[in-house]
Amino acid sequence: MKRAKAPSRKARWKRLVAASLRDGWIVFRDSWVWLGLWLLLWLGFTMAIWAGTRPVLAFHEALYQAFSQMTLNPVPLPEPWWLQLLFYLAPALNIILLARGALNMGILLFDKRNRREAWQMALASTYRDHIIVCGLGKIGYRVVGQLLASGCDIVVIDAHNDGPFHELVMGQHVPVIIGDARQPELLQQAGLHHATSLTVVTGDDLTNLDIALTAREQHPDIHIVMRVFNDSLAGKLSSAFNIQTAFSTSALAAPTLAAAALGRGITNALYVAGKLLSTVEITVERDGIFDGRLIQTVENQHDISVLYRRGRNGEDLRPRGDERLTSGDQLVIIGPLAAINHIQAQNKPNAAPHAPYRL
Repeated sequence: MKRAKAPSRKARWKRLVAASLRDGWIVFRDSWVWLGLWLLLWLGFTMAIWAGTRPVLAFHEALYQAFSQMTLNPVPLPEPWWLQLLFYLAPALNIILLARGALNMGILLFDKRNRREAWQMALASTYRDHIIVCGLGKIGYRVVGQLLASGCDIVVIDAHNDGPFHELVMGQHVPVIIGDARQPELLQQAGLHHATSLTVVTGDDLTNLDIALTAREQHPDIHIVMRVFNDSLAGKLSSAFNIQTAFSTSALAAPTLAAAALGRGITNALYVAGKLLSTVEITVERDGIFDGRLIQTVENQHDISVLYRRGRNGEDLRPRGDERLTSGDQLVIIGPLAAINHIQAQNKPNAAPHAPYRL
């Protein structure tokens, strides 16, 4: 599976130009009837002038005379009466066709709702190596935010045309296509065959499964991440339907809720190799037991890992073990809940030394 990559500024400009051209073509395509009628009028009027004038004009001269007369730049009347009648009718017909065509194009251009949907589709058609997110509720909005923070390209499909997060997401230059993602043509409009993965996070298990199976049928190799509420269903999807990843919402939330109930300051929790690990944010206390100690010493003695450090010299994701902690440092640590509680109890000025926590 190819990895979604962040676009450069040049790539974003190319995408906007390509989307504008495609959108312009859609407007032109939807107005072709009136343009076609206008061209037929011009050609028919030209043929009439070419056949009815004496001496016979060259075709390009007849073409010019027809255009001039139609655009109210009159030329001398010819002899045949029927051609004189056409000289009066052609400008009137020209005005009617131009007015009707301009009205049709104006509706296409300025109908805010339809134009916005058409522009979103045009923009989505320019995406490559992106991630499609189906569902823009609270979970979908958070997923989009995390993916944007990771530098990924995203196209969103949402069934509701008045979702509370639409404007926020489109304001971050993410296309939002309105419609039922269970429809194959809508997935194609979102660029399914050019996407790296599909994330399905609507609020209904059957809808999510239907979207995933439709996508699998259209693109057998697409990587699918799916939100489900039923724990037993989550366990069966991978083997039964070749859906690589299916997350139960309750299974994801339960460890964090349980850890938060048992310890203070827990921000997240997850199972690793059957063990419940928790993360917590702490601030190193002045003259506390960790003030001035090496990170690797704290990690080894207490069976935890320091994931993040922010101090006087800036922030560091996964700091080195030979760095020395100082008071005021803000840390994110991960470890078993008992080790986390032990760390919190020790992180106090003049704390009584306790035996290091061991598994």
